[in-house]
Amino acid sequence: MAKRAETGEVISKAQKPPRRFPWRLWLYAIVMTGVAGAGGYLAWTYRASGQTAADITKAAVAGRDSCLKELVTTKATLGDRTKAEGDCRASIEATGKKAKELEAQLAQLSTNLDASKEELTTLRAQRAEADKRLAAMEDIQKQFAKMIDAGQLKVSARRGSLVLSLPSEVLFASGSAEVSEKGQLAVLEIGITLKKLADRRFLVVGHTDDQPLKGSTLRDNWELSTARALNVTRTLVKAGMDPKNLVPAGVGEHDPLGKDRAKNRRIEIALLPAISELPPLPASIEKPADKPN
Repeated sequence: MAKRAETGEVISKAQKPPRRFPWRLWLYAIVMTGVAGAGGYLAWTYRASGQTAADITKAAVAGRDSCLKELVTTKATLGDRTKAEGDCRASIEATGKKAKELEAQLAQLSTNLDASKEELTTLRAQRAEADKRLAAMEDIQKQFAKMIDAGQLKVSARRGSLVLSLPSEVLFASGSAEVSEKGQLAVLEIGITLKKLADRRFLVVGHTDDQPLKGSTLRDNWELSTARALNVTRTLVKAGMDPKNLVPAGVGEHDPLGKDRAKNRRIEIALLPAISELPPLPASIEKPADKPN
């Protein structure tokens, strides 16, 4: 056995077999290299991914802020538009209301203008009639100048009418209703002048004082004044005046001029206004139909 051992040593020393290729080591190195490369790639990828995510996040935040800003601006713009629309609608409503008010005022002004035109036309007609009456009064005064100067007649305007006033002393004896001869001449002269106004009517009114009658067939001053007016009217008809234009009446002592009894005893011939001189009747009053004679 010692020989074998010695022989073995000799053999091993003399003939040592060659080493095998270190496949395992190379395989390990390759694996480790691959692992390291993979790890580096992964690290680089992670780093790149992290950077990209940060950029994306940053871009997203910027986009979000821009969107929010735009949203705020849009809301503000919409709010301004809404307010502007509200103001515009309010302005349109106010303008429409003002327009309606102006239309109402214009209609009222138009109505007032029409009324003013009618009033002006009426006033002009009244003024023309007043001028006509004034001219007639002046003309009558001229024609009766002698009688006026003699105190037989007085021309005046009373209650809007032209009035010829004759004192009773010129026409009647005291307490009598018969026209005296001197009085008849005066009444005839008046009638001859007044008959020229053929289209006008006259009211012949008798007046007395407030003294009671004594020894007369007439009951009171009312009957006396009426009888005197009738007799003067008949004398005017003798002068050529149309009876249709004469209206006799008596008021007794109930229309005095004052406390002077002599002035209250009188005969008045009042020029009655024409229909055209009277104010128009209300529309609610219907005019009676003309009746056949």
